[in-house]
Amino acid sequence: MRQERFTEQAQEALASSQELVRQYRHSQWDVEHILLALLQQQAGLVGDILTELGVDVEAVRQQVEARLDKAPKVTYETGQIYVTPRIAQLLETAAAEANRLKDEFVGTEHLLIAMAGEEKGEVAAILHHFGIDQEKV
Repeated sequence: MRQERFTEQAQEALASSQELVRQYRHSQWDVEHILLALLQQQAGLVGDILTELGVDVEAVRQQVEARLDKAPKVTYETGQIYVTPRIAQLLETAAAEANRLKDEFVGTEHLLIAMAGEEKGEVAAILHHFGIDQEKV
């Protein structure tokens, strides 16, 4: 998917999430990295949405960080980051959501909606734990 299709804030979150892969010394870029990047954005829409839903954003962030801390780490610096199939699915779902809402660009809110629709995985477990689903978002 072309980068131009994403809002500036979404592009920043995707770039930051890839940097998180390096910081955590992971070999795979996954949805958890994107969620953490979205939660770390200053004046980010995702934080505003979750706050509006009555969710403790800091508690969500801590859970995501804890899950990332437990993930296997590589002991060597790698220039390659493996993109998981979940990332491709997330980006496709977010783009479909933007189209459904007749938005020209894929924004951070579309990424959150796509994550909230996941049925399996760490992000799904965290979001469901906090009562976050697609309908609420």
